[in-house]
This record gives sequence, structure tokens and C-alpha cells, in this order.
Amino acid sequence: MSSTAWLVFAFVSVPLVGVLLWLLLDDSIVRIGSGELGLLMVRGRATDKALLPGPHFVPAFRRMTVQPYPSLELSYRARSQAGAESGSEGLEHVGPALRVLLGDRSIATVSYTLRFRLLPENLRLVHERFGPSGIWAAAQDVAEHAIRLAINQPEYDVDSTFGEARHALEASLATAVGASLHEAGFDLTLFGLGEVDLGATSEVVQATVRARLELEREAAEAIVRLARARNDADLHPFITDGGSDVAMRYRESEVWRDLVNALAGRVAVPASPARHAALSLSPTGPATVEVQPDAADDQVES
Repeated sequence: MSSTAWLVFAFVSVPLVGVLLWLLLDDSIVRIGSGELGLLMVRGRATDKALLPGPHFVPAFRRMTVQPYPSLELSYRARSQAGAESGSEGLEHVGPALRVLLGDRSIATVSYTLRFRLLPENLRLVHERFGPSGIWAAAQDVAEHAIRLAINQPEYDVDSTFGEARHALEASLATAVGASLHEAGFDLTLFGLGEVDLGATSEVVQATVRARLELEREAAEAIVRLARARNDADLHPFITDGGSDVAMRYRESEVWRDLVNALAGRVAVPASPARHAALSLSPTGPATVEVQPDAADDQVES
């Protein structure tokens, strides 16, 4: 070939080779976005290499691909409120509350919150066991299994859901759930024990609390009744000596005060279509009722 032919060939081939190289290199540059992790795949098989956010060179001609995973914290909430439906939105997922058996054989429905994240070194394990779409189901199943085993120990009963014992129960559950999630490839960052519904046992607990408070109220009212009895004894000389009017007015004010406190918010005076009445309770005098005519009655009288 002549030099002219070589020049023409170089003039045509060099740009083509440059374009091909540019396309090949451009396909080999993979950018992992913020809040994501990338698992390097070779011919569809997962490797131990996890890509952090940023640009990475992944040779396309070696059939390498990248499977994205979230690197931010994921939140799973198990709720028992009426109307709470299961579903996921972004980094959050909502599921049903967990029904468990306590150590004293009582049944409880437990609400809880999990916050966890994927570790880059465990990304291959998560991919091979659960895949991108199985993260929520895996976290839920692992957490439920750990909670059921931990809360069914003999030292945890109904009293463990209240007061200081509740904090110990929450710490124990957090340790058990964290260990189980770590074996599955997740890192637990938060475990929160929510509402614990004891079912019919809750009614017994509430009745016991009410009974204790009723006893305390009776003890407090006994002191008041004793003081009133002493006041009545002190007023007895005034009644016998002709000062009954002063004593009766003193007693009347106490009666009206007790009546107002007892009927506060419980008595409603219905309004008449023609007239409405205003009830006045006086602590020093009898009750008075003032009837006010409506505008319609004024027009009729005019």
C-alpha cells in the first residue's frame, strides 16, 4: 500500500477506534449514588467486593455488573393499632404486631421498632440468602424468632412489662435480636419496645390498679369526714344556744359546694323551644332559676 492509502486508513480508523474505546470506557464507569452500596457481580455471581458511594471502574467486557443495595438505616415498625396496614415506603416498612407467650404462660401482643443497616462486608451473604427484595421479610422473620425465644423465659412475666422490669426486658430483647440479625448479615442500631397488649390480663391489671387507688381515696376522704365531724361537734353549742341560723348557713354552704363538685359536668339543662332557663347555684343561698323568654315570645306579646 502506498503512503497515501495508509494516511487515508489512519484518518478513518483512528477516530472509529477512539469512539469505540470511549463507549467501552463509559460503560465501564459505574457511579454508586449517595445512600447506596454496590455489590460487584461477575457473570451473575456475587463477589466479596462491595462498592461504596462514588465512581468505580468495572470492566464491561468481563461481564461485570453491580447490584445496588441501600446503605442508610432501614426502619421496620410492628404496630398493633387499629387501621395500621402492612406496607413499605422507601427505607421504612410497617408490619403487624407480634403475638407471643410470656414465661408465665400469659399471652401478649408486642409492638416494637427495628432500625438496622447493611454492612459492606456482609453484603454477599445478604444477597445470596435474601436478595434485594427479601430484606424486609428476612428482618421481620429473624426479629420475631428472636423475640419469641427471649420473652418466653421463666423470668419474664406480666410484671416484666411495667416499671424497671420493662427496661430490663427491652435490653434483653435488644441483645437477642441484635445477635440474630448479625448472623443474618444485618447490623442492629436501635430496638424499641412499644406497646404490650396483655389482652384480658390487662383488664385484671387495670382493675387491681383502680382498687388500690380507690383504697387511697377512701383513706384520704376518711380524714376529711373526720374533720367535718369535729367541726359539727364544735358547732353544737351554737345550735343549742340559739345560733342555729349561723350554723345552718355554714352547713348549707358546704352542702352546695359538695353538690356542685359532684354534679360538675354531669347535669345538662335542656333548652325549651319557647324558653330557656338559667340555673344558678349559690354557696350561701338556695338555688334560683331565671326564665328568659325568646324573641318569638316578645313578638307575640307585642
